[in-house]
Amino acid sequence: MIQEWRKGKEEILLKKFGKEMRSVLFTDPRMNIEEEFILFGSKDWSVVLPLTTDMRVVTVRQYKQGCDKIIRELPAGAADLNEKPEHTARREFLEETGYEAMEGMRFLGPPLWISTRSSWTRFWPFLALGCKKVAEQKLDDVEDIEVELIPLDEWIHKALSEIEEPSAVVATFRALPHIGYKIEK
Repeated sequence: MIQEWRKGKEEILLKKFGKEMRSVLFTDPRMNIEEEFILFGSKDWSVVLPLTTDMRVVTVRQYKQGCDKIIRELPAGAADLNEKPEHTARREFLEETGYEAMEGMRFLGPPLWISTRSSWTRFWPFLALGCKKVAEQKLDDVEDIEVELIPLDEWIHKALSEIEEPSAVVATFRALPHIGYKIEK
């Protein structure tokens, strides 16, 4: 029978810009052998699949340092201290796009781990309905974001074949049953 490994000594290796890397010792209960794992993480974050009343997806395009390229994705961002995931989703969506969900926000749970082997960070997917532009973007100093509305059918095709950001793909496909969308064979 599979058992959880016992967590032992932890050492912070690096902590900067809201991110952290740790060395953590775990004991394998089958053989009582201690193994070191390097884990990384940051605050949990929220991602939003935002739909306008005419079924267009509000997407963002920006340079991402980790993959060193400009990518198309969904609005997303990290939680502020003690901030609930839905509030994070609403705040980041408004800041990055200037849009708000006028017909509600729905959690597409459960939250997902960004890397089950090596990170404690999770993302929380949401569906935003009836989205309308209500303000100008309010970007952080390190953000340069282009907003584009893409018809839902086109976005789904892109999510299947082009979109490289995993949380955008997950949020898209978790949202489909909530909007009555069925994928045909």
